[in-house]
Amino acid sequence: MLEKALVIKIDKDIITLACGDSAGCQNCAASGVCGGVKDKTFEAWNSQNLDLEPGSRVEVLLPTGKTIASAFMVMIFPLLLFFVFYFAAGFVLTAPAEGIQVVFGLAGIAAGFGINFLLNRKTDRKKLPEIINKIS
Repeated sequence: MLEKALVIKIDKDIITLACGDSAGCQNCAASGVCGGVKDKTFEAWNSQNLDLEPGSRVEVLLPTGKTIASAFMVMIFPLLLFFVFYFAAGFVLTAPAEGIQVVFGLAGIAAGFGINFLLNRKTDRKKLPEIINKIS
């Protein structure tokens, strides 16, 4: 998916961008209820060493596979760990109260977020969206 963005800050080949008007948002039924994309910033990799400066408009490639994998790891993985830990409490403890199982489930969510943090603590350029074109 190609998106347009505005260069905010440049740090060598890692560029901080602000989202522009997204084609996907125009077609979405939520119509910006999610907060829209304006005023959201993110980092991207200037792999082609384009001559950029703050205020430049660029096209950013967001590979579908990476986007889906990121969404899974941030939203679905911790939720799955909730259920794993919840039911594991039932097997480990003899007749646990439901409240104890919920606490175990919440620990699973925390573990999911902790695993995400550990996996993503280093900025790997290959995981970042890639700037492919300078528009203006």
